Amino acid sequence: MNKSMALLCMLSVMPFTAVMAKGPATADEKVSAVGASAATPPWEMAALYPRIGKWNVITRTLPGKSSPKGGLDHGVMIMKKGPGGFSIVQDYWSHGSSGDIIGQSFAWWDSSAKAYRSVWCDNTQGCIEFTTTIAGNSWETELDSEANGEKVRTVIHASMSADHNAIHEEAKSSYDGGPYQTETVSDYKRVAAQDSASAPNH
Repeated sequence: MNKSMALLCMLSVMPFTAVMAKGPATADEKVSAVGASAATPPWEMAALYPRIGKWNVITRTLPGKSSPKGGLDHGVMIMKKGPGGFSIVQDYWSHGSSGDIIGQSFAWWDSSAKAYRSVWCDNTQGCIEFTTTIAGNSWETELDSEANGEKVRTVIHASMSADHNAIHEEAKSSYDGGPYQTETVSDYKRVAAQDSASAPNH
């Protein structure tokens, strides 16, 4: 038996030996044991944590195929850690030329696929799954969909400021393989703690 296997055996036997010597564990001890043995999030999740917080959002829709007249929407995004820090959860509300939008998303690191996966659901289009590529303070998402019988390829590129207090995001779409055109430009500004406390609840 090599040293690694011996150490593994020791680690698996030690908790059992301690319980046998002490007797049956109490309810509190069982809870503590579960907490102590809980897994930790993969290190890749650290790339998502800077987005955690409350953000004010302004989205400009440029005149184009999806919106001939363009438009403007104002919203709020709240990002928080999911259970155990294995995901981040987004709650989103906006109002404006696009109507009232309520959305929620979950993002996590898929260790098997070696990719950041997300699912986004809102009250206008249901749910969609996608992957995101992250490089430093920038990230990019590619989505495939259909609109009015046309195949639509959308690329969303976002970047966060060095101080992590602002995000700039642009979404470009291609219809039936045509040239990409910028459809929306969104700017996110982090709400300071004191501002967040006095902001109205949604």
